[in-house]
Amino acid sequence: MKIAIVYNPTRMRTTEDKIHGSRRKILYPTLTRVRRSFERAYHKVVTIDGRGNLFAKIRRAKPDIVFNWYSIPGRVQSYVPAILEKMGMPYTGCSALCHALAMHKGLAGKVLRYDKLPVPQFALVNRKQRVPSRRVEFPILVKPCSLGASEGVSEESFVESAEELPAAIDAVLSVDKEAVITKYIPGREITVGIIGNKKLQILPILEKHFENKRGAPRIFTEKMKKKSTHWQYNVTVPEMKVDEETAVKRAATKAFRSIGCTDYARVDIRLDKQGIPWILEVNTLPGIYPKFSPMAKMASEIGKPAEYLAIRILEEAAQRHGL
Repeated sequence: MKIAIVYNPTRMRTTEDKIHGSRRKILYPTLTRVRRSFERAYHKVVTIDGRGNLFAKIRRAKPDIVFNWYSIPGRVQSYVPAILEKMGMPYTGCSALCHALAMHKGLAGKVLRYDKLPVPQFALVNRKQRVPSRRVEFPILVKPCSLGASEGVSEESFVESAEELPAAIDAVLSVDKEAVITKYIPGREITVGIIGNKKLQILPILEKHFENKRGAPRIFTEKMKKKSTHWQYNVTVPEMKVDEETAVKRAATKAFRSIGCTDYARVDIRLDKQGIPWILEVNTLPGIYPKFSPMAKMASEIGKPAEYLAIRILEEAAQRHGL
C-alpha cells in the first residue's frame, strides 16, 4: 500500500524544537520514526508538505491512502480532509465536518448536550452581540470559540464577577470572532485517548497536572504553554474509583461517537467532586509526539512507542476504507 504522509513543516518544526532542541541531527525525528514504521510494514511511503497546491501534490503522488498529520491552529483543521474528500481520496482521522464541529466550541457543546452528555453551562457572544444570550453562573471562563492550543486564554479569562466580564470578552474578541462563556468546573482534569471505529480501544487514562499558584484556578493559559516545553508530559495515570473510571470511559466514548470521530481522538474531561465527568473538549487531531503529547504518554503506559499510535490509526483507517 502506498501511503502519503501530509504534514505542516512549520508546526512540526516548532513542536520538534520544543522536544529535541533546534540543533538536532534529524529535522523531523517523529516524522522519520513514523515513516520508517510504515516502511517496516512493507508500505511505500512519501511525505508531502501540505502547504501550497495540495491537490496537485496528491495527484502526482497517487497514494492509496493519506496519513493526515496536517496540524494548524484555528478553524482550518478541516483543510486537508476537505480537499481529500473532494478528490475521493481515503485518509486517516476525522472528516472535515467533524473537525469543523469540534473546533467550534459552541456547536460542539450543543451536539453533546443533545446527546445528553454532561457539558458545563455556556453562552456565546460575538463582536456585534457582546451580551451573553443566556445566564451562566460565576465563576466562568471566557475563551475563543474556534481556536485551540490555549490560544487567547489568559489569567483574565477566569472571571468571578459581572464587572470583570466585559474586559475578558473584549480580550478574547480581539483574537477570535466569537467567544464562549463557560461555567468553570473545579476538579481533576482527565484526558482520554481513543482509537477505533466499530470497536473502540481506550488507551490508559491520564490526569493533567497544573503548575498554577496555590488556590489559583486550574486553567492552562497561552502564556504558560509558550513558556513550557514538555507540559503535556506532566501527566500521570490517575487513581480513580471504579465507578468514576467507568463514568469517564462512558462519557468519552459517547462524546467520540456524538461528534462523529473516526479512527482516533482525545477527549478532555473535568471530573468533579461528585464524580460527574464534564466534557470540556473533543480534540479531533491530537498529537502523537513522544515525550510531548498525551497520546504518546498513553501508549508508553502500555509499553508501546509513539509510532504504535500511527500504525493503529492507519490500520483503522484502512479497514474503514476497505483497503
